Amino acid sequence: MIITLKIPRVNFNERLPHEIRLFTEEDLQEFFSQGAVITKKRKEYFMVLHYRRISIECPVLLMDDGRYQVIWPSFKLPHRPYPAFVYLYAVAWYLSSGETQRVTAEKVIKLFGLETFAHTTISRFLRALYITLPYLIQYGARIIKDWEGGVSVVVRRKHWNQAQYEKAKQLIRLIDPALRSPPNFGNWLAYEYWHDTNSFLV
Repeated sequence: MIITLKIPRVNFNERLPHEIRLFTEEDLQEFFSQGAVITKKRKEYFMVLHYRRISIECPVLLMDDGRYQVIWPSFKLPHRPYPAFVYLYAVAWYLSSGETQRVTAEKVIKLFGLETFAHTTISRFLRALYITLPYLIQYGARIIKDWEGGVSVVVRRKHWNQAQYEKAKQLIRLIDPALRSPPNFGNWLAYEYWHDTNSFLV
């Protein structure tokens, strides 16, 4: 699962633009056979997990037509300090546990070894997932079959209207494998969503 960010010009001190392209391993082999090479340059990104600040070095490809592209891992969301599966776990736990966002954030901090995790992140991530829900629904059958999804039940909140409750029920059926297999499921979902929409999950 490899995602790449396209770099229109070579300036490794600038932030990358958001124009993105996906490579599979087969694509990479094909590019190599056509003359693409991995350069000595690397783009470095940081992530926090299990009380460690992790440096992710992403190789830069020089394509045969002179363009540069960065190989991007599926677990890393742009401009977010934690892996995709941490956010998915937080939302799935919040929806299914009945705990507040503050309590959920504390659980996420302990479980994944983070120094901080703002409870407001949960509501922001949840809103973003609701926007992607129409696209995520297409994975329902695969999630049930391959990930034993659809097990958790949403705990309704007093402030939700019926439409919010229905969306929450749909979403938890799709992302509840994040509670049992956080890294693998989260990475898979981020990759599949990218593959189908050419966009990051959030």
